Amino acid sequence: MSDGTKILVVDDDAFTRELFDAALGGNYQLQLVENGRDALMIADAERPDLILLDVELPDIDGYEVCRKLRQAEGGADVPVIFVSGHDGIEDRIKGYESGGDDYVVKPFEQKELLAKIVRLLRITDERRSLGDRASSASQTAMTAMTSMSEMGALLQSLQSFNGCGDQTALADAALAGLGYYGLQGIVQIRATAGTLTRTAQGTASPLETSVIGHMAGMERIVQFQSRLAVNYPRVTLMVKDMPLADPDRCGRLRDHLAVLAESAEVRAAAIDATISAQKRSTAIGRVIDSIIATLGEIDTGQRQSRIATQLAVDAFTGQMEQAYVSVALSEAQEDLMAEIVRAGLNRILDAQSAELDLQDRLSSIIAELKDIAAVDGAKP
Repeated sequence: MSDGTKILVVDDDAFTRELFDAALGGNYQLQLVENGRDALMIADAERPDLILLDVELPDIDGYEVCRKLRQAEGGADVPVIFVSGHDGIEDRIKGYESGGDDYVVKPFEQKELLAKIVRLLRITDERRSLGDRASSASQTAMTAMTSMSEMGALLQSLQSFNGCGDQTALADAALAGLGYYGLQGIVQIRATAGTLTRTAQGTASPLETSVIGHMAGMERIVQFQSRLAVNYPRVTLMVKDMPLADPDRCGRLRDHLAVLAESAEVRAAAIDATISAQKRSTAIGRVIDSIIATLGEIDTGQRQSRIATQLAVDAFTGQMEQAYVSVALSEAQEDLMAEIVRAGLNRILDAQSAELDLQDRLSSIIAELKDIAAVDGAKP
């Protein structure tokens, strides 16, 4: 059964349209067209929730259709998934630059396509819900930009990094730093816990993630037309709208953005180290608890062993005294036997007495470990 979500499928191949219908018709309301002009007309009239757009169309190619859609009123936030038989980075960058959100290669897998659609629809809902807040934040950033110098904006960003305790906070602080300069972009943070890619509108689209992921493996600073990427091992900062008409400002911004990205890298490393230290502390705490429990059992066992030994010695002595009477030994023989038994028992007791100091030291160590564990457990 359809859930009411409308998807516009644009493809000039009838067989491919049938494949889309078979894969998606049971879950969504589909409208199938075969050229770009019809797609733009229907997108304007019907306002679909998502568009599957073939790159190679008979009249207007898919990239141009997407650009026109983004320029039309109400078309800026409609998610677009390009469908193409090509999978090169150049093709993906063209799709990204024309305003696409994701990229599917023919022949497509039904499960992959459904997963991409569900993800994009969810991201679109998140972006719309953040729209008002993003607009307010943008206005605040522009106001701040008018009242501070470019260097002041950089210092403001660097100070904000100090309060970031996780990847998301750090990525948002870096994006706010771009906003101080009136720039838009994407930030990717790669940490032990995973990779996070964000824009000012929230979670980056799959195509944005793919593009910045490719650029992360390039040189320290890479510029392609109005796009600039600054790469560090943990952080990649990509700006989409460098002011090429003002070369002097472009040069200053390159320097500022390099410092911004490097500072984000330092903070990302610190966050990673903090998380690793917390994990190590937790693991050490578990080991200390185990050691305390084990040493406590050993301590208890040894003390009980000494008590049992003393009781056994006392019982043995009593039995020997009774035995002397029953075997009718002479007084001299009794004295000899008693002396032999007494010497043996004393050796046993002396051996245990030698362990008493070690036993007391073990008890002291257990007490110290318990104190350490109590103090560590009280830390936030």
